[in-house]
Amino acid sequence: MPGTRLLRLLLLLLIVGWTGLDAQTPSVDDALQRASAYLREWVPQLANVVATETFDERRLPQRRRLKSDLLLVQYPGGPGWMMFRDVLEADGRQLTQDPERLVKLFTGENADAREQALRISAEGVRYHLAGATSSATNPLLGIALIQDGYHPRLQFRMAKPDRTLGEHVQGIHFEERDESVVDGKKEKLPLLLPDAGRVSGTVWLDVETGTIVKTEALMSLQTRSTSVTLFARDERLGIMVPKEMRTTWGLLTIDGFAEYSNYRRFGVSSTSTLDSTPR
Repeated sequence: MPGTRLLRLLLLLLIVGWTGLDAQTPSVDDALQRASAYLREWVPQLANVVATETFDERRLPQRRRLKSDLLLVQYPGGPGWMMFRDVLEADGRQLTQDPERLVKLFTGENADAREQALRISAEGVRYHLAGATSSATNPLLGIALIQDGYHPRLQFRMAKPDRTLGEHVQGIHFEERDESVVDGKKEKLPLLLPDAGRVSGTVWLDVETGTIVKTEALMSLQTRSTSVTLFARDERLGIMVPKEMRTTWGLLTIDGFAEYSNYRRFGVSSTSTLDSTPR
């Protein structure tokens, strides 16, 4: 009968569609390998770069606008990198007489550059609205956690694809493990990020190239915080960079939106000392 033939044809098309979709979805191990290969090439290209960050925060009736320099510094001769933030303006009020002081730390002969930069970054946290943490305001948190060194502390599964980000974009969901098994006994694991609680999230990447286009991190310490970063290609540098970040934190939810622009490179003096641990 015509109706029966039509039904069979529709079922066949559905089966073919499902098979094609499965064929395009890699296993979580394959996706992680592609992400890792991409990061091993991408991180060194992003290091020793400074960007201008404009950060708008609000919890009505409070509002705050911060303008900062955001630096990514690579350890001389090593694979590690660290992020530093120097808040230059708060609500239009200039906070420092030297807007290039972070860059100067690493381009000059400063043996304690790392310690000075950490102090400047720590001081900057207080200019955010109440409850902000370094993790909740870090646009590269998801990138840092997906690096190889953290894999043993996380469990992974494939997440739903997001076709709005690209035809071949798939998600990898991660969750921090809170226990490990040693000699048949369960042991509680310390927090990966003391200011964030147990962390989970998703990294979206182009499964053909490994290019990471979006990250999301969820933090659970005291109050639930979120951080979502979108990446875009910077034509001057020729690499993907953070384009914007949306974040929330605090008991009375504070919403933050940051944009990144004016990316430029700088050189690091060989006498500057840094911690080579990925941050």
